[in-house]
Amino acid sequence: MSKLIALRAIPRTMRLAAATTFAAGLIIAATAACGQPAAPEPTPVELTQAAPVNVISGGSATATVTATATAAATATAPPTPAQSAPPATTAAATATPTPSAAAEAEAPAVTQQPTGAMAQQPAGASLTPDQIVAAYDTVLSGIYQRSVPSIVGLRVVKELGGGNFPGVMPDDFWARSAGSGFLWDDQGHIVTNRHVVDGADRIIVVMSDGTQSSAVMVGADADSDLAVIKIDDPDVRPAAIALGDSDTIIPGQLALAIGDPFSRGFSMTSGIISAIGRTINPGDSNFSVPRVIQHDAATNPGNSGGPLLNRQGEVVGINTQIISQTGAFSGVGLAIPINLAKLVVPALIAEGRYEYPYIGIRGVSISPDLARVMDLPPATRGALVIAVSPGSAADNGGLRPSDRTTVVDGLELPVGGDTIIAIDDTPIPDMDALLAYIVEHTRPGDTVTFTVLRDGTETTLSITMGARPEQPGN
Repeated sequence: MSKLIALRAIPRTMRLAAATTFAAGLIIAATAACGQPAAPEPTPVELTQAAPVNVISGGSATATVTATATAAATATAPPTPAQSAPPATTAAATATPTPSAAAEAEAPAVTQQPTGAMAQQPAGASLTPDQIVAAYDTVLSGIYQRSVPSIVGLRVVKELGGGNFPGVMPDDFWARSAGSGFLWDDQGHIVTNRHVVDGADRIIVVMSDGTQSSAVMVGADADSDLAVIKIDDPDVRPAAIALGDSDTIIPGQLALAIGDPFSRGFSMTSGIISAIGRTINPGDSNFSVPRVIQHDAATNPGNSGGPLLNRQGEVVGINTQIISQTGAFSGVGLAIPINLAKLVVPALIAEGRYEYPYIGIRGVSISPDLARVMDLPPATRGALVIAVSPGSAADNGGLRPSDRTTVVDGLELPVGGDTIIAIDDTPIPDMDALLAYIVEHTRPGDTVTFTVLRDGTETTLSITMGARPEQPGN
């Protein structure tokens, strides 16, 4: 069975089962079928490494079963695929930290002077295959040299508790893991995955030049699996890395992952953007992360929290999971979009938490089968409301849930509820687009206009958004 693996290092063998359970860091969640009902589904695994590392899989796993075709609408999902995603908000753009002028001046690899055979190439002459490869090498090595000073390795220690037991060494009461991160600003704030640093009693930051410093937790968000820590030493302030725009990436573009896999030192791998608009569920959240980026740049235990870069050396995602049948990288890496981090991180720095908008429904994307049994036109697209939480924004605003079910090809389908087809005149083609719009374009207290199909007739509802309920440990 495939697994979604968190990119946190796998633990060494410990004498206590509790230590093994903590350090393994394997969070397994069954995913919904994607047109292959007879085949077992892949499950995501976080990629946080425990140190030292000599195995790729092991330890206990916490199983979490996700919803099937039904998405948890109460979850704040990250944005949907580009072709159906709403435009980026001005608020998100203004929340983005601005790279320093020096970083911007250094960023373009194309300004580098040609060397060797390329320097001797007459103007206008065609390039040889060797010169093309040399130019590619120059671009990649330049990105690494400019970016790695702003990327860090993390060593995390957590006390498990215990007592005085004969034959048990003190080290058995501690769990160690590792991950990666990157500098968000010039104040020493580092962004990483929440699952890397959650519950840490001590965090050590390792810079590319070998400098080490302790760090403290600033804030964490289970729903996006993001966390911010800060370097303790005021004299240690590496430069912030440049941030890109995850709304502009498309499949086929260059993807680069830099981090500290297996705690063996910094390394870079390359690949391409494979897909956009994926949705994942972090291990400690009941809500979904939308617009997740899929790529094939090799990411391994210890890469969790490290950046995914574009060809300009800008961060477009934060590596968090892989999908694998073996626990080893198999070509499917998953990264949280940087534009979601631009919303969440400033709030974590200022207040220690991020407050999401909340509508309070569960729903499912309209399929041709659903459209047919509900007597809707075959081309109808939207999100069917199948449940409404009492007292929620949806309940107060008048959204109606499904009131009956029907069976199609042996599958029980909910029918009879409102079908949301637009929000504030922005088309909503499916459930992922609904969740993405709510997260990116609304805030608690905002009043928005929902366009719905009710009994085949189009109508509008004004709904005031609520605040998402806090989850334990968030």
